[in-house]
Amino acid sequence: MKNRPIHENLNTSFVNLSSLIKHLRRRQFAGNIRVELNGYEADVRLTADDKMRVREHDRAAGRISEGEEALERLLIRAREPGGIINVYQEIAETETDVPIEKPEQFFEAKPAAAVLSAKPPHTNGSSKSIKIDADDIENGMPKPNSPLLPFQLGNNFESKARLTNLAPQEWQMLVNLTAELLTAIDKSLAEANLEFSPAFEKACSEISKDYPFLNPAADKFAYKDGKIVVREQFNPKLFAAGINEALRRILDKLGKNPKFLNIYFTTTQKIIELIEKRKLFYDKFFITPQLERTVGA
Repeated sequence: MKNRPIHENLNTSFVNLSSLIKHLRRRQFAGNIRVELNGYEADVRLTADDKMRVREHDRAAGRISEGEEALERLLIRAREPGGIINVYQEIAETETDVPIEKPEQFFEAKPAAAVLSAKPPHTNGSSKSIKIDADDIENGMPKPNSPLLPFQLGNNFESKARLTNLAPQEWQMLVNLTAELLTAIDKSLAEANLEFSPAFEKACSEISKDYPFLNPAADKFAYKDGKIVVREQFNPKLFAAGINEALRRILDKLGKNPKFLNIYFTTTQKIIELIEKRKLFYDKFFITPQLERTVGA
């Protein structure tokens, strides 16, 4: 088998990635979609039997992940202008190269300002094709035909990156659990005269590209003095993942500073106690596995 480029240098300023994926799946396309933005790369592998495999590499966050959450983050990131999308079709060595028509329906108009300010990453404005090479493999990105974590989604997979219809009481329960967790960490750091709220806000700002609802400037979510303000409902898995990522950054800084090792261990122990106490609910809202990895439980 070999990979033949069929669409190169598609710009996210004009192309809707979700529509592109849907178009290719309807055609029973087998191949690879490569997405590159500043500090971020992802591969979407499609098979002829309508299965999809996704892997992302966020260089800024130092994260390599696979599966549905990776797809959800990719669909959010691909809305940014200036990214590059390349599509490679998997064909047999003896198969004749037949051009595939350009599917117009995944192209979309964007505001002129966004288009004018958009520049393809890593290309210095050139039109050079961005392809997977040995450097990508060394940096953790898979080859187009390498095995990835498989999962199959229906045509409504884009909705996973949007709001989820949690019942109001369930959403309130998730918010309450989050407030309890953040408050416990806040009180633990306060015992060492450390301020949690500004550190948490800074961490949320740092991860706002992956979790835009946590961006302090968006005014959709905020934590201060034991209270959470949430102005709309978010995807619960992404919400839990975003909170965990912000906490991971704070705890990593504490753990790496010899002066704060005691408070680091005290704080992680309090988190472990909360996990044990609220495990039934943490499991329900996808909190447990991510939080356990963060504290090494």
